[in-house]
Amino acid sequence: RFLSHLHILSGSSSDLPLERYISHLLLTVPAPKPGGQCILIPLPAIASPMVLGLPALKDLPVLDLSFRRLFSCLDVPTVVTIVLGFLVLERKVIIMSAYPSLVSDACELLRSLLFPFELCAPYVPRLTEPFMSCLNFPGAIFAGIHDDGSTKGLASTVRRDIPEDTFIVDLDTGDID
Repeated sequence: RFLSHLHILSGSSSDLPLERYISHLLLTVPAPKPGGQCILIPLPAIASPMVLGLPALKDLPVLDLSFRRLFSCLDVPTVVTIVLGFLVLERKVIIMSAYPSLVSDACELLRSLLFPFELCAPYVPRLTEPFMSCLNFPGAIFAGIHDDGSTKGLASTVRRDIPEDTFIVDLDTGDID
């Protein structure tokens, strides 16, 4: 809505520059509190105001992702195994796929399934090569790696030199190694 408001204002003759509207939203409008009252921001160019609000802390996490993506790659018993058998028990879990956006989305969706608990382990939804050494740290980690198919890529290196207490979930095949 705010972008639509800015778009309409950009085509009209307004006394204020667009930057003023943006700075007002970012610097003056308070952030809503979880479970608190919604904040209404009037938008003169649009008939209805913009509403900002956050759900209560006891509510389910708000995600703008579809679980359909996760369950198209993994079946329900595998997801339950990952969440209850690996993440809750603080194991090393690496999510891999040839599709980078799928890796990030699957990591976020799996992490959200821990509700009402939170992940205590380091969480890296897109692990890159300079940070590969964190897989050798003692303790749990939850990481996502893009498998580019290269024999010298990060995914191949991790598969070859995997610490023995690590579980690799391949989203493309649905397998756990």
